Amino acid sequence: MRTSFITEKLAIEAIIHQCDVCFVGITEADGTPYVIPMSFGYLNSDIILHSAPEGKHLKLLALNNRVCVTFCTERKLMYQHPDVACSYSQTSQSVLCKGSVSFVDDVDEKERLMNEVMKNYSERTFKFSRPALVNVKVWRISVDEITAKSFGQNFKKEQFAQD
Repeated sequence: MRTSFITEKLAIEAIIHQCDVCFVGITEADGTPYVIPMSFGYLNSDIILHSAPEGKHLKLLALNNRVCVTFCTERKLMYQHPDVACSYSQTSQSVLCKGSVSFVDDVDEKERLMNEVMKNYSERTFKFSRPALVNVKVWRISVDEITAKSFGQNFKKEQFAQD
């Protein structure tokens, strides 16, 4: 399978914006990975997440706030010949981000960031009740390392041209 690195910021962001979910890798106390799927927002190179105000993920982040977040577009199966197993491949693009989590406590900022998350799923702007905002944990991940790849195809910059 052919793999190409993607380095242009607009192309990387186009991949992120195609995704409905991201996978967040957190480190367990014993060093093993703990990966959870999450809804997300993307704002000024930061990843915005939300979760319950308590749970295993928050206990682990208290020990180590470094995370790895992966985005992957839907795969498409392709093959040269349907009867030749070795001719089968997949096409997709992925983005891998590494960074640190901080939590947002200001209720007005939480509402603003929750609307950034909702932009992935609706064109509406929402009003959140105060109890809802008080009882949600809003994460802001400052990304300090990002890599992107295109798999199984000849990568062309024109694919990511903006309208």
